[in-house]
Amino acid sequence: MSQPSQPVRRSRARSGIALGLAAAAVAVTAGACSSNASGLGSPDHPSLKVGLIDSIGAVPFQIGTSSTQHSFMDAGLTITVQKFATQSDELGALATGGIDIAYGEYAQFLDSSSQLANNGDIRVVSEGYDASAGTIGLVTRSGTTLPKWGPDDATHRLFDCNGPFTIAVPDKHGIEYLALAGWLGSLGSALPSDCAAIVEVPNPAQIIGGVAAGRYSAAALQEPYVTGSEINAGLQMSQDLVTGNAASVPVDGYFATKAFVTQYPKTTAIFAAVMAKLQSESSERVIVETALHQSNTIDPKVIAMMQLGSYPSVVLPAKLDIVLRLMDTAGTRTGQMDSSKLTDLNN
Repeated sequence: MSQPSQPVRRSRARSGIALGLAAAAVAVTAGACSSNASGLGSPDHPSLKVGLIDSIGAVPFQIGTSSTQHSFMDAGLTITVQKFATQSDELGALATGGIDIAYGEYAQFLDSSSQLANNGDIRVVSEGYDASAGTIGLVTRSGTTLPKWGPDDATHRLFDCNGPFTIAVPDKHGIEYLALAGWLGSLGSALPSDCAAIVEVPNPAQIIGGVAAGRYSAAALQEPYVTGSEINAGLQMSQDLVTGNAASVPVDGYFATKAFVTQYPKTTAIFAAVMAKLQSESSERVIVETALHQSNTIDPKVIAMMQLGSYPSVVLPAKLDIVLRLMDTAGTRTGQMDSSKLTDLNN
């Protein structure tokens, strides 16, 4: 994870992470999962190509594939990791069979513009990372008071898409935008998809600088950029966006095509079992912090102060419904997709 002052987009182009995971892996039990222990037998597709966009949410997987731990190898899987700069490139590789499993953001992989999502051909094989309070927020210059948005009445006003208050987001299809749209919708001020006051700026460093300079009134960001904006630019979080309809929203997961999970059920199950154990063992903050410190790419003060989400070990349809409801609010969901279909690895 590059530090917030660097020109890197966390959820869209999360390049630049070079996690030093050796110390973190020591904190995890060696030989975490074996095929015998899982009771799943041998994989039916032992060589697995996994696409990865680097992020905080990928720490458990990177620990499991580090040189000091052999979780997947012990379970009979040989993992080849392919890094991608953008989610769209990764989605394309998944759709064409260039990779077998892809790690990425729910908001991007299930978006209505995704061919796999539109055709109902995508499945969630493992959870990745869930937001928690304070991990996605609306940041402003210090001392700023947000307008009283809500139903247009004597005490509130609708968010004015043609007004002077502008909000920068890294991507109008990303999790930050979904959380923002969900929060405004809960106030009674729905956000139109073509709202001119919402400005897409892919580079978080430019967003932070733009808010600090007054070019944008506010920005919807996620960690580590929320804390980075506070430490490095003197901004403040004026509204936690992981509330209400977005509380504990799943951010990232591991995806495969319907064809892959039905053709290789044992491999899918073994991968999911190994990931579940790695996710569980990464629930302690010290493990994630150690990995991020070893990377030397995030300001240690940011690591110490930033809010971290959670690493769920089980894929729950009810949790995925949180994402899908936010996508409905933002108008980015394909009608073909529902949580029961997403989690059905047998059909």
